[in-house]
Amino acid sequence: MKTAVLINGFANNGSAGKKWDHIEDDVKSIMPVGTLYIHFSETDNHNSLMETLINEYKVKNFISAGGDGSINNLINTLAEVTNYQLEPYSIGAIGLGSSNDFLKPVKHKISGIPVKIDFENKKPVDLGLVEFTDSDTTKKQLFIVNASLGFTALGNKLFNDNSNKIIRFLKPRSTGIAILWTIFQTLRTYQNIDLEIAYNEELISSSVTNLSIAKNPNVSGSFCYDVDPGADSGSLGLYLAENFKRQQIPKLLYALYRKRFSKAKNCKTALVQSVEIISTKPVLLETDGEIIEAGRFRFSVLPKALFVAD
Repeated sequence: MKTAVLINGFANNGSAGKKWDHIEDDVKSIMPVGTLYIHFSETDNHNSLMETLINEYKVKNFISAGGDGSINNLINTLAEVTNYQLEPYSIGAIGLGSSNDFLKPVKHKISGIPVKIDFENKKPVDLGLVEFTDSDTTKKQLFIVNASLGFTALGNKLFNDNSNKIIRFLKPRSTGIAILWTIFQTLRTYQNIDLEIAYNEELISSSVTNLSIAKNPNVSGSFCYDVDPGADSGSLGLYLAENFKRQQIPKLLYALYRKRFSKAKNCKTALVQSVEIISTKPVLLETDGEIIEAGRFRFSVLPKALFVAD
């Protein structure tokens, strides 16, 4: 099957290009003869590129060389072009981003870079789907790692703000320090958000500190939930932290770091097939690091919708 490697050298504030240069020869020595290597940017017409690769070059295997946002872009572009008929296609990844949560736990590396590029041992995985209302129009977005509202979403917005000089300086040099700086800055002004949440035939009103809906328990850096929903289980993980005061949020982050979230006070964990969230005003949602703003969200799972390389 024809393979294309889509290289986002602009990921991780532009440092992804240097990482690709470091491993390019090693990757090309492994990949099949005839593999396509395509450099792209956010300003390119991704749908047009995908249509060309599928219809003219008959590509079936796609490798995203970038970060989690690049993976998210690949999946959603592929879904749009194929009208969500994803079964014939497979994806892989080369982790050139800052956190690379999609690749965790890391199983394979090339020159120190985490990868999933073995299509001989590919497996079907679930995808998360979120439908949301934006200006009276219902839109939808797929995710393969997680989606979050509250503290994580606000933090991701800052972490991805390329106009911020400090973030732009820190991310290519130390992801860990960049995350810690983002946490500190987010803590300074963060306020809980009031949400109605429906899941497992239960409706609750909550003052949400953080809410994650996930297929992969890894959040960012070394933070990780302690209940794994499973890549092909047909379920989503719901992780709710509520009623935390601002000065208590470091305790929540420590529980995530120690993988003890479900044991922490004011934290709930559940496996669900669908979740509906309503806010009286627009709130931020991040999906695999990408930011959405809306007032109503409905989450569901697409079982074994796409193949992923090992």
